[in-house]
Amino acid sequence: MTGAYLLEEKIICDGVFTKFIHNVDCSPLLNPDEDGYDTAEFLCFTQHVQYVKTKGLAYIADYQGSKTLLTDPQILTHPTVGRGKDIFGEGNLEIGVKLFEKEHVCNAFCKWPGFGLKPFRDGSETSGGMN
Repeated sequence: MTGAYLLEEKIICDGVFTKFIHNVDCSPLLNPDEDGYDTAEFLCFTQHVQYVKTKGLAYIADYQGSKTLLTDPQILTHPTVGRGKDIFGEGNLEIGVKLFEKEHVCNAFCKWPGFGLKPFRDGSETSGGMN
């Protein structure tokens, strides 16, 4: 019998370990009144940017850790990426990318005019992107 072991340096968390965003959900797991909600909103904004910059092919999810160190993120990809092969592990839930434009809710970071992000939906607009 053979085995493989992976050793990793112990990660010192400088605060409370928090799950900010899940693999399949592109909205904060925290309530607005909870500590860390502002971080979760910023991470949702970064997902919006990643999705737009990759033309809807990928973004990072499963953000967790502390306010200064995130661990174990998951790359989510559109089914066309990798031609049907699972290139980023079992956590690469394609449904997250398929539903991103429908489920992402723009927050204050997304709406800041300096970033030029357009909402995916707001009643009149159905496509997202950057100016």
